[in-house]
Amino acid sequence: MINDKSLSIGVKNYLKNHIKKNEKILLLISCGLDSTVLYNLIIKSKYLFNKNIYYLVFDHQKRPEGKYEIKQFVKLYNLPKNNLFIKQLNLKDEVAGFQEKARLSRYKFLYNFSKKRNIKNIFIAHHLDDLNETFFMRKVQQSGTLGLANIFLNKHDSLKIHRPLIKYYKKQIINYAKRKKLIWFEDRSNLEIEYTRNKIRDFIYSNKLTLKINRQRSLYSSLNNIKFLHQNFFKKKQDKTFEIDVKKFNNLTDNLKFLVLQSFYYEYRYLFKKQIRDKNIMNFIKILRTKLQNGKERSIFSGKLGAFNKKICINLS
Repeated sequence: MINDKSLSIGVKNYLKNHIKKNEKILLLISCGLDSTVLYNLIIKSKYLFNKNIYYLVFDHQKRPEGKYEIKQFVKLYNLPKNNLFIKQLNLKDEVAGFQEKARLSRYKFLYNFSKKRNIKNIFIAHHLDDLNETFFMRKVQQSGTLGLANIFLNKHDSLKIHRPLIKYYKKQIINYAKRKKLIWFEDRSNLEIEYTRNKIRDFIYSNKLTLKINRQRSLYSSLNNIKFLHQNFFKKKQDKTFEIDVKKFNNLTDNLKFLVLQSFYYEYRYLFKKQIRDKNIMNFIKILRTKLQNGKERSIFSGKLGAFNKKICINLS
């Protein structure tokens, strides 16, 4: 069992190892348990200057009580007005795919918001249960090895994504919050079975699969280096342009080519609105076998492939 002191030390050490003391950070606040605990741990660490801690609350407008909870949370913890921002997301009429659409909207806003304020470090309160749930969801969706080995993005374009609670189970976070007598607001939509993640969560805990899934995920995470395969064949030239070493790539077997391209697209998946499919990768491999005419482009998944001055480049749109 993780006690208060070891949890506090763990988060403080994370800050020391990943953030400079005078750097700005943006902490995402949901007013729920997890982000409340992360807020408390960061403030209590006294590692960062308070003026450099920014707070962002997303109001998904799915629950009428949401605005009240945000207002009460801000008042309760006396969040500084100059560093506090509340963003309303206009997705309240969405049902199908709401959580995925909300995620994409949040990241799009995050990038523009942080760039404007020169903030490069985003703190999210994901924990070990979130990690295992996402792993299980991908397994059910028959995700490939790369998808199972690399669950959460550590960056979004120029932004660094930090998850200091990722080593801790939800139960440990609850125990910390209760012992510290923290106050938070429960989102009732987390119990609504219409959302896929909630169904997955209920299935995992009802069948006591937490430890089993965590062991499986840990085995895949040990294959983490596979996500860097593409770096041997794709060289970044500009923001979204990469030069491909086609000769070297075409010397690989088709299975290895497939893994290299999966590696490439997983690394930059924050740029895409939908996931790449196997047929997209096979089409890419097929095109790279052909001789591309200089100055002309071919459409591939989320971009263009072309030959320019005897160099083969891909431009991601």
